[in-house]
Amino acid sequence: MWYLKFKLRHDDCIFAPLVTKYNLAIEFFPLKQNMKGNYLCTSAIHIAKGEEKSIKRYLKDLKKSPRVMEMEVSKDIIFTLTKEFTDKESYEAIYNDKILYITPGYNTPDGYEGWEVASWSRKPLENLIKAMEKAKNVTHFEILRFEESGLDEVYILQLFPNLPKKQREAIELAYKLGYYKYPKKTNLDKLAEISRVSKQTFQENLKKAESRLMPLLLRK
Repeated sequence: MWYLKFKLRHDDCIFAPLVTKYNLAIEFFPLKQNMKGNYLCTSAIHIAKGEEKSIKRYLKDLKKSPRVMEMEVSKDIIFTLTKEFTDKESYEAIYNDKILYITPGYNTPDGYEGWEVASWSRKPLENLIKAMEKAKNVTHFEILRFEESGLDEVYILQLFPNLPKKQREAIELAYKLGYYKYPKKTNLDKLAEISRVSKQTFQENLKKAESRLMPLLLRK
């Protein structure tokens, strides 16, 4: 499996200027794409992170864009259908059945857009790099990683890390009995007693499990 991580800026991005304007961070995942003439129509799901009032202003401005054809918001999840001018070469290099989108993409407050993609062979990723370097609307393109890599880079697999048995049992029990609810339905003393270990041992197993899961839930 070949893995490519890159970031770019393109001057016709619908989202990046508003992300910068309101100091947000966005994670997105493209759901479906198709070409209509010279326009790329993309359905995608987005999650905005930032101050609530800034997110509301971002959504208000985004909805005004003539290139946003459809938009629906459900709590903190945003669904969009957008159209962007592009050329056939760029479209075929980015969206083809030989490239796997293994993590959500992201927009950062400094105006960059980031992607992590993979392919069974090197060539499709090389074609993607060439297309981005040639694209007239791309003002900055930077390769962060390009290498042959293992399946541990795949985001879906990262959601299910290989926790040791005691750590998995600790966090599953804590979740099941309401330790993470507000207010808490249980405490460490009771959880340790059920697990038949000392409070210190249970807390250690729980903290280790949390430390492995948190970076995946709050990835940037």
